[in-house]
Amino acid sequence: MKDKMHTVKGDAAAVAKPKKKKKVLIVVLVVIAVLVAAIGTMLHNATKEVAMVSNTVEIEPVQKRDLSDTISLKGTVAGASSTNVTSKATSEITTMNVQVGDIVQEGDVLCTLDSASIEEKIADLEKTLSNSNAIDGINNQQAADAVQQAKDDQATQLADAQLAIQRAQDEVSRIAVEPVDPENPNSKDAAARAANQALEDAQTNYAKVLESTNRAIQAAEQNAKLNQYKDSDSTAKDTLSDLKEQLADCEIVAPHGGVVTAVNSKVGDINTEKNVILTIEDTSSLKMVATVQEADVLKLEEGMKATVTADATGEEEMQGTVTRVVRVKSAGTGSGDAAAAGGYSVEISIDSKDLLIGMATKARVMIKEKGACLAVPYDLIQYDENGNAFVMVAETASDGSATAHRKNIEVGEEVDYYTEVTGGDLKEGDMLIYDYTFSIIDGQTFAPEQLYSEQNMGLDAGDGTDPAAGAEVVE
Repeated sequence: MKDKMHTVKGDAAAVAKPKKKKKVLIVVLVVIAVLVAAIGTMLHNATKEVAMVSNTVEIEPVQKRDLSDTISLKGTVAGASSTNVTSKATSEITTMNVQVGDIVQEGDVLCTLDSASIEEKIADLEKTLSNSNAIDGINNQQAADAVQQAKDDQATQLADAQLAIQRAQDEVSRIAVEPVDPENPNSKDAAARAANQALEDAQTNYAKVLESTNRAIQAAEQNAKLNQYKDSDSTAKDTLSDLKEQLADCEIVAPHGGVVTAVNSKVGDINTEKNVILTIEDTSSLKMVATVQEADVLKLEEGMKATVTADATGEEEMQGTVTRVVRVKSAGTGSGDAAAAGGYSVEISIDSKDLLIGMATKARVMIKEKGACLAVPYDLIQYDENGNAFVMVAETASDGSATAHRKNIEVGEEVDYYTEVTGGDLKEGDMLIYDYTFSIIDGQTFAPEQLYSEQNMGLDAGDGTDPAAGAEVVE
């Protein structure tokens, strides 16, 4: 009996087990079906949203814009001029009265150098030159005396030669009037020949004396001139002049007012002539020094107007003028050079005294002033087969829908992103269609929800829906 009952229970359990598995399977299948349906709905909605977004179009009102051509620059404030202060004195720096950042006035004593050693050298050299000058005076006097002696000698010798000529002439004259000796008739002729020869010899001697004494005088005069120009102590005199200049440069004063922007020496340093002791920038007027890109440097000219702003003064605009354009690349890094990075540079005067040296500035240089003009983005302009320019605009209806229409335009100058509209059908306020692919055609229509504006012009469906959420294009 027990065995029978056990068998019946076992059979019932065997029957109940398959039924339970079947229910679980059904539940799993139902869950899967729900998930599939949910995923399908999500994919459908996502696809629909993508389709909506892809069928939206941006429209913006046509506006007048300032199409003036400008160049933007960055730079730093500098003084109108910068002066490197030096001294000719090769001497020790004894005092330094300023430091970087100090404001100085013209004539202020900036530093001093040791003058005692220079004064001692000057005294020794002046004594040496004094003795030398005395010797030069004696030599010059002796040379002048030699000239005078040569002239005196010439006068004496020429007088003697002239006297000999006169005596010979007298002898010739005496023989000419002397009667002939009857006993010796040839004696007169012989005496006359001798007298004439003596006269000729006296005249020749005079010429020789004149020539020789002239040479002696010329030699003496040349020697005297050489003594006058001779300067055996020229080096010493040059040294004395240099030392006096050094002495005058031992007290360094400010050549003009301004700010000390660099101090390169300290007390105890031995200065040299080419050493820059310190630098002063004239702050009576300021300028902006900026680097210029290679593509812009040829556009800049002196006299162009600029608007300058500084980080320190916020939005305040200061007027400026281009005063210098450096069209040579520079690798310098100091104030007044091509602004640290090197390159072409420009200097702009700044109509302000509130800025400080080294402050960061920005400038907008006016290359060509155009003023407010009707303009459209250049990449929205299309051209037909005849080369006529046009853009697409949206004309809206009372229900918020819009229709695309072509409007012909005449184009002018292109400045940055915009092109000037000089004529045609387009007018200010027209809703320009931003169609960069040129896929929208004349007459194409759009539902209200397909239209949107980045400028939030209120172009929505009027029902609180997102303007970017749209529908299919209605053709």
